[in-house]
Amino acid sequence: MKKLNKKVVGAVLVVGILLTAGLLMQNKNKLVEVEVAAAKKEHIAEYVEELGLVVSETKGNVFAPAAGKVTEVMVEVGDQVEKGDVVAKIDNQQLASQLMEMEAKKAAIMAQYNEAVKPIDRKEIEKLELQLGTQKKKVEEAKRQSEIHKTLFEADAISYEEYHVVLLSEQQEEARLEAINLDLELIKKPISQNIAASYKAQLKQIDIQMEQLRKDGQNYVVTSPLRGTVMMKTAETGSYLQPGMQMMEIGDAEALYIESDVLVSEIAKIEEGSKVEVSHKDLGISGATGTIRKIYPKAFSKVSDLGIEQKRIKIEIAIEGKIEGLRPGYDLDLKIIVSSKENAVVIPENAVFEKNGKHYVFVNEKGAAALREVQKGIESRKKVEIISGLSEGEEVILSPDEKLEEGILIHTKEMV
Repeated sequence: MKKLNKKVVGAVLVVGILLTAGLLMQNKNKLVEVEVAAAKKEHIAEYVEELGLVVSETKGNVFAPAAGKVTEVMVEVGDQVEKGDVVAKIDNQQLASQLMEMEAKKAAIMAQYNEAVKPIDRKEIEKLELQLGTQKKKVEEAKRQSEIHKTLFEADAISYEEYHVVLLSEQQEEARLEAINLDLELIKKPISQNIAASYKAQLKQIDIQMEQLRKDGQNYVVTSPLRGTVMMKTAETGSYLQPGMQMMEIGDAEALYIESDVLVSEIAKIEEGSKVEVSHKDLGISGATGTIRKIYPKAFSKVSDLGIEQKRIKIEIAIEGKIEGLRPGYDLDLKIIVSSKENAVVIPENAVFEKNGKHYVFVNEKGAAALREVQKGIESRKKVEIISGLSEGEEVILSPDEKLEEGILIHTKEMV
């Protein structure tokens, strides 16, 4: 009986060894190689990426104050100017012509007034009538010449100055005709006190107009509206300007800020005071920061590079510190921080997957894959904060696939 018991025990032991060996072989066949990463505590931030444009804090446009040809430009792009410095001069030929015209008109009225107070002279009347007929022909010829020169000017066959001279000649001939008519009327009847007062009023009005023209002459010397650097220049010597045309832009190259615009769908995350990371790889700018100082109240439409119309909100960013080599007009890469957290438990985002509306990770538990439900927080730069379900130091499996199951044995390699 004892011998039989020994045989049974021996057989059981052999079976046990075979079963254990079989299980080991089975688990070996199911062993899966995975890449893992340890959960770490670190700073994490969520941000909105946009492009920004560097703008001068103080800038002003210089506009042409009057029509005319630019005779001289005193500055070049990059030059420093003070407020009131002369930056350009415009030919005052037109002003001189207007003054000459007013002088001629004044002399004509004065002559008419002097003639009006003379006694009636029949011979003088006949003389004026002859002059009147001759002057009418001159006016007709002057108008004909004006029409011819107008056609030539519109066809770019002559300059504006040449056309203007002909126009001035026509006006002068008409003024002489008017003067002869008035002389003829006055000589035919004695001048009254009212007519004398009218002459004096006309002369006074001409004096006022001439004074205003002389004041306007100061506009032909163009000055800088502020202290700064010439950023852009469109007026060159010899170019012809019309009133209101932009001649140059002057700004402060040292006092700078950044303008950008954000999608309306993302503006709710952003507020004044939000921090901004500023960089530009080609310009060697990194580690610079700024702060949003202004969010504009009104949205505007903008077409993206892909041709999609978007609603955006303009923002202004104050630059913190000094960024070497920065110039107005530069484009910069911006990362607007919308939320951040220190000492957050962070893992790579490709360790997390969604199932039935919940988020999970596989954790390395003593060489086996363990499914763990987690709650996500901030997501940024291919990393994600884990609020609950995971502790610092625990290893998560990266990019889990369909081969991975709860409890399966794993062979790990650290993420590089």
